[in-house]
Amino acid sequence: MHDTITAAEIMVTDVVTAPPDATATRAATLLRDEGVSSVVVVRDGAPVGIVTEGDFATELCHRTDLGAATLNDVMSSPLETITPETSILDAVSVLRKMGIEHLPVVERDGDAGDDDPGRLVGILTTTELTYYVPHLAHRTGGLEAGHPRRQVRTDTLYERDDWEFEYRGEDETTVDVGDVARFSKSISEDDVEAFAEVTGDTNRLHLDAGYAAETRFGERIVHGVLANGLISAALARLPGLTIYISQESSFLAPIPLEERVTAVCEVVDDLGRSKYRIETTVTDGDGATVLEGDAVVLIDDLPSEAALEADAATVD
Repeated sequence: MHDTITAAEIMVTDVVTAPPDATATRAATLLRDEGVSSVVVVRDGAPVGIVTEGDFATELCHRTDLGAATLNDVMSSPLETITPETSILDAVSVLRKMGIEHLPVVERDGDAGDDDPGRLVGILTTTELTYYVPHLAHRTGGLEAGHPRRQVRTDTLYERDDWEFEYRGEDETTVDVGDVARFSKSISEDDVEAFAEVTGDTNRLHLDAGYAAETRFGERIVHGVLANGLISAALARLPGLTIYISQESSFLAPIPLEERVTAVCEVVDDLGRSKYRIETTVTDGDGATVLEGDAVVLIDDLPSEAALEADAATVD
């Protein structure tokens, strides 16, 4: 799961660097020749700033002498950095908070003070993170969006007392941008074992407590795809007949057995021809996000009551 993956495991170690007195022309040449999006400015092996493609675009709008300027004049500083031990989820949080796309990775001596910039050992960018967490930039609005709660007629055969469903939308008969569906249930040991039997995914991490105790998770955890199934459950309860077209998900944290998990699906784009893009999130019992992504669905009209009654009569 993503909270156990560190920057050291995915960072680029061959960092393109230049000293502060190098010219902007030199940095631009490095960007072109090395095929990178940033040059880290270093002094005595320590990073002190960064120049990115975006910086060049900004500076070009305001300078007529950019080619002769030094990196000390145009670099972004002070520099935001992380350590090799930083989890990639924490790295994403820094990128979001600071509104940046590049994070130099530094190592510091154990007795170094807070003002020690550390030694540059790598760089982590949104490019590397996209391979692992492509949807962390999405933020699902959730049920606080303000729409009224609706109990809608949907194409589900039955419900159980321990399942919870909530739908918020302006119109209970149609799907529109801003609508939110929420489905919640506990995932039991029986659920996990049944899922393993049906799918053939009998990974001992999910089924063998002794084995799981020796892994990085320390206990049995729910199959990631089983958690993803709660998204399907929430979508099935939208107005109309929901047909999955695609689903992309990032698994961010493990889910222990017997945990109550909640899927939240927010309609964010009307793609036309009854297709919609849905931002999808699954949270654990503490409200922490364990899965995030998006889906594309097709919403058809429900079969008519007459057709359903005819089918029931045929079965009888």
